[in-house]
Amino acid sequence: MSTRWTRRCWLAALALLALAAALWGALPSRAELLRNWRISFEVLSSLHAQPPEGRKPSYDQKDQLTRAALAEIVPHVWTNLGAFATRARSRVRAGGYHDQVNPAIHSVVTTSESEARRLAAGLGYVFRQYAVLLYDLNAEGAELRYVSVRFPHGSLSPAVAERFFARARAQLKSDKLGFSATSTRMIFINLGTGIPDPEFAAGLGRAAADLPQLNVVVEPAKPVKATLLENDWEKSKNGEDYARLLGPEGERLLPALEQLRLRHDSRVRRWVQFLR
Repeated sequence: MSTRWTRRCWLAALALLALAAALWGALPSRAELLRNWRISFEVLSSLHAQPPEGRKPSYDQKDQLTRAALAEIVPHVWTNLGAFATRARSRVRAGGYHDQVNPAIHSVVTTSESEARRLAAGLGYVFRQYAVLLYDLNAEGAELRYVSVRFPHGSLSPAVAERFFARARAQLKSDKLGFSATSTRMIFINLGTGIPDPEFAAGLGRAAADLPQLNVVVEPAKPVKATLLENDWEKSKNGEDYARLLGPEGERLLPALEQLRLRHDSRVRRWVQFLR
């Protein structure tokens, strides 16, 4: 083998190594890349058009609006943020906070934390949410705790979720209590309640004991990494708190997100007119 040929092989190998190093440096860490982040949010807000006095929409009516938003708005939010909506597993499930149970979009996406935060902020911006919940249930060593309440397969309807949530609120006496849901469990994260973790889990156990006919299993508390991404709409009237979380590309992205927000606003107005 000639010296010139050997030198070319070494240069090619070094070039490939340099390219691999550059690509690796541009990626999030492997641990971040493999995290299953969950995003939970609603599509209605007090900032949207409201039904006339004395006309309260049913859960099913809000569910229909939420499913339309999931099909027609959410994928475009993600695409504009540079993500592939097909990567997410999204469903409409019951969710609750304070004393309300409403349909919520619950998405699970394997991505980095930074991208998950951008996605959550973009969704909060478009749907005018006061807060979007972002969490990872496989966060060993996290300081926060969550409790899963498991239901028999096929039994966790919105009405059952509302019933259990009412008992949980009665036991824990916190206006900060909330939950998200899957097909078989209600997930209670001890986020901002001020309740010690053992008491939090015990209160949910007592709620289950109050409703033995539901046959639920309250699992031990486990670690969770969770945060609420928020916008103070009184001070940041156009969603500026969320916009800042979109990163360096935020200013470029806002016009497209604003169009999606106006599109959803228009759908809500038509939905309210139908309620009349």
